[in-house]
Amino acid sequence: MDLSMAYVSYWELCLRLACAAGAGALLGLDRELRHRKVGMRTYMLVSLGAAGFALITMEMSLEVLRLDMGADPTRTIQGLVGAIGFLGAGAIIQGDKTVGGMATAASLWVAGAVGMASGLGYYVLAVLLAAVAAAVLSMSRLMDNRGRNNRPDLSD
Repeated sequence: MDLSMAYVSYWELCLRLACAAGAGALLGLDRELRHRKVGMRTYMLVSLGAAGFALITMEMSLEVLRLDMGADPTRTIQGLVGAIGFLGAGAIIQGDKTVGGMATAASLWVAGAVGMASGLGYYVLAVLLAAVAAAVLSMSRLMDNRGRNNRPDLSD
């Protein structure tokens, strides 16, 4: 194996990034159609960023091997998962006394996983993950009243 070569070709790099952006768009489409604050652009960027970090990790791994250094590239991915969780926390914390944005936070986390899968070249996994997550988000439209208190106020 020639370690002086890049991890993937430029065409493969473009394909992986396009897969991440496209699958992120699929996830964000539901949020966009529902006129949520966090929409398609955000999902595409989270997925694309995660793919970028995954690709950087793989390229860095080759450099570490070439220089005969000991390093664990999975630590980058571990940090990425935590960082995406931090983005999700921002979607949940809204400054008032209600808890909201849980679906947005969870789907942003999935967008990160879609991006990582794309960046690592697991295209089928990335697209299936995005499709299943988009289906779950779409099905939640059937439960629009879930969590609301529809009973009359009897405190008078």
